[in-house]
Order: sequence, then structure tokens, then C-alpha cells
Amino acid sequence: MLITLGDLHLGSFRKVKSLLLLVFVGLEGPTPRRQLAALLWPRAAKPEVSLRVALHALREHDGGALGGDERLVAGVACDAAALLSLRGEAAWEAYRGPFLHGVNLPDVSGEFEEWVLAQRERLARHVQDEALRVAEGSEPGRAAVWAQRARGVPGAPPMEPGVLARLLPLTLPGSALEAEVRAELAELTAGAPAEARGSGKAPAHRMLGREAELDALLAWAAAPGGGAAVVVGPGGIGKSTLAREVLRELTRLERPVTLVNAEGAQSDADVAVRVAAACAPGRPVPQGFGFLRDVLGAGSVVLLDGLDALEDLSGLLSVVRADLPEVRWVLTGRRAPRGGPDGGLDTGTFLLPLSGLSQAAPEADVTQIAASGAAQLFVREAGRVRRDFTLGAGNAALIAGITRRLAGHPLAIALAASWLRVEDLDAVYGRVLHEAGALTAAGGDSDGRRGLNVVAQRSWDLLPAGARAAALRLSVAPDFDPLHALALGVTPDELDTLLTHSFAEAYLPGSERLRLYPALGGLLAAQGAAHPDLMRGAREAHAAHYLGWFTARAPEDPAVDAERENILIACRAALTLGTLEAAHAEHLLAHHDRRGLQGPGTETFAALADDAEDAQAPAQVQAALQVACMWLAYGAGRLLDAQTLAGQFLAGPLAADRTSRMKVLNTLAAVRATQGQIQASVDLLGQALALAVELGDRMRTLFYRLNLLTHLTFLGNAPELRLQLTALEAQLPDLPPLLAWQVRQSALGVRVYLPATDEEREALLVEAGALLEAGRTLRVQSLEFHGHEFRTQLALHLRRWRQAEGWLAEWRAHIAASGKVPDETSLTLVDTELHYARGRTPQARRSARLALRASERSGNPWQVLQLLLLSARDLSARDPDGLRRWLLQAAQAGNAHSQQRAQAGALLLELFGLPPQDSADLLDVPALRVWLTGHLAG
Repeated sequence: MLITLGDLHLGSFRKVKSLLLLVFVGLEGPTPRRQLAALLWPRAAKPEVSLRVALHALREHDGGALGGDERLVAGVACDAAALLSLRGEAAWEAYRGPFLHGVNLPDVSGEFEEWVLAQRERLARHVQDEALRVAEGSEPGRAAVWAQRARGVPGAPPMEPGVLARLLPLTLPGSALEAEVRAELAELTAGAPAEARGSGKAPAHRMLGREAELDALLAWAAAPGGGAAVVVGPGGIGKSTLAREVLRELTRLERPVTLVNAEGAQSDADVAVRVAAACAPGRPVPQGFGFLRDVLGAGSVVLLDGLDALEDLSGLLSVVRADLPEVRWVLTGRRAPRGGPDGGLDTGTFLLPLSGLSQAAPEADVTQIAASGAAQLFVREAGRVRRDFTLGAGNAALIAGITRRLAGHPLAIALAASWLRVEDLDAVYGRVLHEAGALTAAGGDSDGRRGLNVVAQRSWDLLPAGARAAALRLSVAPDFDPLHALALGVTPDELDTLLTHSFAEAYLPGSERLRLYPALGGLLAAQGAAHPDLMRGAREAHAAHYLGWFTARAPEDPAVDAERENILIACRAALTLGTLEAAHAEHLLAHHDRRGLQGPGTETFAALADDAEDAQAPAQVQAALQVACMWLAYGAGRLLDAQTLAGQFLAGPLAADRTSRMKVLNTLAAVRATQGQIQASVDLLGQALALAVELGDRMRTLFYRLNLLTHLTFLGNAPELRLQLTALEAQLPDLPPLLAWQVRQSALGVRVYLPATDEEREALLVEAGALLEAGRTLRVQSLEFHGHEFRTQLALHLRRWRQAEGWLAEWRAHIAASGKVPDETSLTLVDTELHYARGRTPQARRSARLALRASERSGNPWQVLQLLLLSARDLSARDPDGLRRWLLQAAQAGNAHSQQRAQAGALLLELFGLPPQDSADLLDVPALRVWLTGHLAG
């Protein structure tokens, strides 16, 4: 690699004139020897000879560096040429310093010196421009860092007013950089006449024409307590821009603020998912917003941008106010929520309607026109396509007329300004004036919506054919990562054209994601209807790309979150196209399940299942979507819904497929178990297991059997337990080593609590030791933890108190070393049992209190009852009547484990001489916890 940035060398070779030959040819392409000789040896008696000597020295070092005879061709890469192809942060990282920095240029021509200076500025400007691009796509804090970098690019010439105007909105309010840029910009325009001060480039306000609205929102956000502000206005009027500016200002003030893209959200659950993704990525999303209280505390501001698809805005406001009363919410959309006592709008809601930017009156002078927000926006956008565009006495009236005709609508103005790429200002004015009759609706057009439609159509006509096709292909996606554009059939040049012509925008600070302007949706829909073949191809390409991209990743990959909307659109399109597979549905189910999106996922799959039925999708696809819906309903705690869906499925024609029937039976078994109907769950799970064996599905056979073991231990069906354990252990040789050890852990956890002889427990002790060693060898904390637990528990069963004490100490040391406590309660329960066995009642009570507090955190009712059984003999002296009542209830409770019921019955006989009595009551665990808390004190 030829190094020219910050230095000049080719490996260890540093002969300047030889390398300058290579530099010029590398950047300019094949060059005649005569031209090179004249550039580098202008005063030599025989420049050709000097060139030959320099070329010989270079070729001695690297024979392929410069090839050719009359025209020399570079044969090695140059870092400067590579830099020009880099974008964003990569360009900044590759820029080691100015071009040929510190290199003495001996006896070269003035033309060559000028070329070097031009290249130096060109490369530095490229890096500067890319740093600005990164800043413009970043959240405010990061944008300020990149703005500072852009300002200080080594080798860059002084910034022109247009670049300063671009830089200023990226600085943080009140920062030294902001003051510096403002001062320089003022100095550059101070000496110009009034008309030029209004021209040059657009004045560098933070928000052109929206300063009052911005100040109002910031003042509202600064007030204490919670509340809601609603920003309403037509598409393209500047709602999203205002939200982004609020984000930047509040970030500067170090206020906790979150911007959420709510475009396309159709329910409160959709909004909750997006809020969680923005402020607590990866967190499960239950119903409502209360789960975010620890993240969105008092003083937090949440900006929900683009709530146009949500019908019940008032309902959303009611929910967020109830769940997060100390949070301030800013909602932007085209519709205001309804008012009234039950609506979202009340005296505490700040309603901020947006209309067009301020426009100069027909009689305004140049200074007044230059001060209007609409004219400033036109000048700024015109400067993007014509660098030399300024506002002056000769064109001010035309600019003011255009902005008035467009009612100050920001997007309409930006689109009209982009026409200057192909026609002059007079033509733009004439076209807008000619169509002025179409810009005014019967009831008035203060917000410029009709003007936007007309201007958008003209802008569409001016787009190259390739860019129009690209816009239609991208209209299938709600937004997209530019890296995916090529797979959707859109080239980088076409994407740049859409950005330049104000059809696409980078809308999310801190993200590279782009979207077509939502306000242009009507135009794009109409154009799409006129090109059905292109749109079908676009949907096919979109579905194929995103489903392929999705299924190539783990379902829980965080990168999937950003593309979830695209994946759902791809699924719906694939249903229509007949290309959706059951595997796609199962992968999407796994994503929602593992990312904690059971509630929203239930609604998503319910809609997909309806779509599949309408599309007459294959039975396997319909079944996969319905199974996913009921499973997620179960995971969301909607047991009745899951039960209803499972029952309907089993009674319908799709249940004829054995695989689908197996999955539904397993889902219904899980529902019954959660409802406390353990025997019904065992029966259903037995049917699912039989189908898994019949189908040869070894993994489901394994996991169904593990679930069955859990239920059988609860019921106390020892013969069936031993039968299933034998079958489970027969699968071990065919399993991967880690999975085999995890199965052995589960099996041992069952056997430890089954009735057994001392000889059988000795064998289990050996297995516990093996599990412990496997955990250490494989570095799996859970295996090692349970090895310690089972080994200590078995020592207690064998009445080896000293050995149990030693192993308990090793267990504690393991927990301390790992820094993790998989189940704190299990250790404190063992500690309690050991202290009672060793005659240390005060220490046992202290451990019991710790176990009781730990069980409250874990929420496991089994642990509370176990604590009652361990401390029963101690508590019989404190409250014998209360203890007797609890033991009578536990001995027959349907929600108690079989072994615990047996222990409670034995204690009744031992302490009170009473046999268990028939009872249909369930154990009241919360009341038992309160009773234990009172009687274990002291």
C-alpha cells in the first residue's frame, strides 16, 4: 500500500521523486511519461532521463509498482484513492493526516504544487463531509462529538458559510463549539448588504421557522411531574423534525429523554414494544407500561413520533398516565385524540398544532423575506442542489411567492427547491404559479396539504426513471437499513438521488436507518397502483430477502428487533405470494418467545393466522401460525385464550396432522398445569409424548418426558416416575455431552426427593459428584451449583451431618467465587435443615428467616411450605393450634407436592396424633408466609 496520508512511503522505500510519480499516476490514472517529466522535473536539462532514474529506483524496490512504457500505470494501491471510497466512520479512521503532510516537494512545477494542494483539500473535505454525515445520523451527544471532529479535520480549508450552517445544528446548545461556529458565521456575513445577509446560505437557526414551537415544548418539558403534549399537523409539516430537535436540546440539558419511532404502531402493545426497544433493549414486554418504571423515572421525557396508525390515542394516553404517572409524553401525529372527560385530552394536555412556516407578505422587502422561515428553508434546500444559490434583490420576490403559494409547507418547499437541479428559479416560480388554482381547497389550505400533493407529483416527474422505480421498491418497507437496499433492487446512486430530491430521510438519531417520507405515501400508493408488475416484484424481493436474512440468524439476535416490522410485512406478503413456510412461522414464534414479546406476539400471530386462512395457505403453515398464537397467549398469562384456541384447534380439521396435534396437546398440558389441574396435564402430556415417539421426534420426546417427570413428582406416582426415568436415561448415549449432563441433572433432581434406601442414596451421591465434576470441567455454573446442592442434600438424607456441613461450606465458596446465586433459597433451606439436625435452634431460626425472605423474591410456593415442614417441631411449642391447622391443610392440599403432603401427614401423627383429613382446600401460601414471618421472629 502506498502511504500518502500524513506521510509518504511504500513500505521501507522513501525516495520522494520516485514516489511522487506513483502518487500522481495512482490518483489520476495512466499518464504519459512526457507529462510526468514536465510536472516533476520542469527545470531539468533532460527531464526524461531524470524520470528514467527515478522510475528505475522505484522498480528496484517493487517491480510491479509502476508498469507500462509510454503511459505509466500504477500497480499498487494508494491509501488516498481508497479513502475516497470510504464512508462514515471508516473514512475518519482511515485518515491518518493531510495528503503528503510534511513532504518536501523539490523542484517540482507550480502546476504539480497546485495539484497537491487541491488533492489535500479534496481528501480533507471528503473526511469532513463524512464526519458531518455521521453526526447528522447520530443521537445528540454523539452528534456533537462528530461535529467537533468535522470542525477540526487536519488539512481542511476554512469552512464556508454553507458548511458552517450545516455544522451549527449538530452542536450542543451552549457549548463552546456552538459559540465559535455562530461567531464565525456572523463574521462571514456581517459585511454583506442586507439582501446578501438574507441570502448566502440559509441562516443557521436550530429549527427554521419553528423556534416558538420548540421553546414552548421545552418549557412544557421542564415542568415537574408527568403529563402529555400532543403535536398535530399534516404529513410533512415538520412534526418529526421538531421531535428530533427536542431530543437534542433535552440531551444537552442532561434530561432523560427517549425518541421512539411509532410509525405503523396499531395498538398499545405495539407502542410498548417500541418504547422498551428504545430504552430497555431485550427486556420482556408484559401488558401495559408499568414494567418500565425502573427505566423511565420521574422527569423522563418520551417522544412518540408518528402515531398515525393508532386509532385510540386517548386510550394510549390513559394507559401511560396510569402506568407511568411521573413521565412526560410527547405524541406526534396527524390526528388529535378526542376530548371529553373520558378522552385523552383534558386540561392537563398540551395541544400544539403545526401549520406552515411563516411567509413574507406580498409587500415585504428583501430583509423581511430573508427573515421568514419559509424563505430560509427554500434557500437552504436550494443550496443542496446549487451550491452558489443565494437570496438577493433579484430573486427574493420569486422565493417569497413560491413559499406563499405552498402555504409554507416544509416538505412541499423542500421538493420545489429540488427542482432547481433541472430548471431555473423563474421556471420553478412559473410552474407553482400556473398550478396555484390546484393548491387551494374549497375550505382553505392553511396547512399546505394540497400544495404538497401537486409539488410531490412534479418532483416525482423530475426523478430519473431508475429512482422512481427505486422509490416504489422501497415503498414496500416502513424503513430500512441502507445495507439492505441493494438486496431490494436499489443501487447506492438511486438511494442518493432519493435523498437529494427529498423523497427519503434519515429519521432516527443514532441510527443509519432511512425511510421514504411518510407524507408521500399517497403519491407512492397511486404510482404503485399504476405499476402492478413492479410492485409485485418489489414485494417478492422484499419477502425473500427479509425472510432469508431472518432465518439465517438466531431468533433472539438483537439485530432482528430493528427489522421486526419488515419481517412481519414479509410474512404477510409471502402468505399472499404462497411462499411462506411453516419454518418461517416457527422462527418468528421463537423470536417473540425468547425476546419476551408474548403479549404483542399473540396479537401478531392472531392476525397472521387470519391472513393465512384468507389466503388458503397450506395446512402446515396455518397450523404453525395458530400453534404460535396459542403458545404465546399461554406465555402472556392469557390462559383462557390459550385454552380456547387449543380446544378449537383440536376440534378442527388441522388437528389431523400429527405434528401439529402434538404441539397443541403440549400447549394445553402447560395451560392445565398452570391452572393447577396436574392430572389433566399429565394425561395431555402423555398423549403428546406418545405422538413424539411415534413421529421419531427425539428432542420433543426428551423435553416432553422431562416435563412429565415434573408433574409426576408432584402427583407422587412413583411407579410411573421410575418408568419414565428409565426411558429418559436410555436416551442419554445419543445426546450431545452438555445436553446429556443437563438431562442427568434433571433426573437426579427427581431421584433425590423420591423415597429410597440408604444404598440407593449412596449411588445417587456418586452421580451428584459426577455432576459436580462435569460442571467444573465444562465450566457450566448451573451443573456445578446443582452438583453441590444434590450432594449436600443427600448427605442430610443419609444423616451425615458433619459431611453435609463441609459440603455446604464448599457450596457457599462456589457461590462466592462465581458471583452468581442461581437459587439462594435452596441453600438457606439446606442450612436451616442442617442447623435443626445439629441442635442449633437459634441459628436455624435465623436461616429460616433468610430463606423466607429469599422465597418471596423467587415466588416459589414450594419453598414456603418446605420451610413450614423443616421448622414444624420448633413452631409446635410457639403456636401448636396454628401449626396443626397448617399441617392439616398441607397434608391434603391439591397445590402441594406429593412428598410435602406425605411429610405433613407424618408430622401430624408425630406431633398431634392426628391422621390427615379429607379436604378440597388449596394451601393459602400468602397467609402461611405471614404466619411464618410472625412465629420465626426472635
